[in-house]
Amino acid sequence: MKPPTFVRTVLLRLACASMLVFTSPSPPAAALQAKPYQVGTGDVLTITVYGDAGLTGLFPVSAEGVIGYPLLGNITVVNMTVDEIGAQISRDLSTHMANRSVAVAVKEYAPIFIVGDVQKPGRYEFRPGMIALELFALGGGARVTSARIDMSAIQLISAQQEYEDMSLQLLSQDVRRVRLEAERNNVPFRYEGNRIGPARDPAVLEKIVSTEQSVYALRLSVLEAEKQNLEVQRQNFVHEIETLEKGNIMRNEQFQLLGLDVDASAELVSRGAASQAALRERKRELLAMNQQLLESTSFLARAQQNKNEVERRVMELESKRRNDAVSELREIELNMIRLRKKMAFSVETMAEIGVSSRRMMSLDQMVQTRFSVVRQISGAFDEIGANEHTSLRPGDVVRVTILASSSFETAKQRVDPGDQSSAQ
Repeated sequence: MKPPTFVRTVLLRLACASMLVFTSPSPPAAALQAKPYQVGTGDVLTITVYGDAGLTGLFPVSAEGVIGYPLLGNITVVNMTVDEIGAQISRDLSTHMANRSVAVAVKEYAPIFIVGDVQKPGRYEFRPGMIALELFALGGGARVTSARIDMSAIQLISAQQEYEDMSLQLLSQDVRRVRLEAERNNVPFRYEGNRIGPARDPAVLEKIVSTEQSVYALRLSVLEAEKQNLEVQRQNFVHEIETLEKGNIMRNEQFQLLGLDVDASAELVSRGAASQAALRERKRELLAMNQQLLESTSFLARAQQNKNEVERRVMELESKRRNDAVSELREIELNMIRLRKKMAFSVETMAEIGVSSRRMMSLDQMVQTRFSVVRQISGAFDEIGANEHTSLRPGDVVRVTILASSSFETAKQRVDPGDQSSAQ
């Protein structure tokens, strides 16, 4: 979902204003490309060794950049990616035990800090990909007492971030909606990327679609496995029914033959050509065959009932899948309506920020924000120059310094003469 045209115009002007407010030079495009995260001191790692709970757990990275690991002792992990750490542990464990799969992830990152001319200096939670400007916004923006600074640019950044977050949520909900519709209609799951709007980061869209594809495939495989098991049961009952029906046909024939024998024996007894004992024996055989026929008929009815029950369970599986999808779809559609309303409100908020920022865009000279980062390098802390786009690492301390121009108040009064008359 894109903001309206007049809002995009306002955002473009505000972007220019932000470049004036934060005058530090932007880094080259290559520096903005994401790199695999390297573990630092203060991080907490989750190491999982499948099949061995004794080697699985949480391991904090010490100030020396090592972790204490069972069997292997101290392992240096600082400045290594989780894949590299996992490969090293797997390789070292192979000398002690074979066939151990190792997975490493960062459970907690070392915190980052911001100090200097900010509203809320202190400790904040780190997340991969964070830049200095985001931490600056989390710290409440600039704290300047000698000049009245319009914080519209910071507010715009926050509003834009909120809008982007809601756009991502809406995209995720829409992909899930398409997956549920595929389950409801029993068709393959496919998602076209232009349903909500062009994704700013195709990799994010691909990951969301891949996740939903995995859920779709898993749920379908479980359904097919259950249906296959029920089909095996159904085939067994079909075979049993066929066998019983064939047996009943033969028993009916035998029953009829025995009935003829009984009639013949009764005729012979009436003529005095046969004894009553022979007749009674024939009647007992007829009764026994009749009992077998009744039992076989009962078994046949039970097998038919079991077959019908299995077929009902197969239909119930399909019905449950559709009903579950319909129920989740109602919730998804409601969430998407809410998100769209919030996004519309966010667009209005950004437009209002744009109106309030016009005075700041007209000033001849703006304040200058300078950033620096105190970072541990090769075991020692060093303060290095930075700008608002500088990527942060866990444990960094960002220092913010606001340099106000001496002509700021003069320029401010030229833009807003009402303030000047009020001051007089």
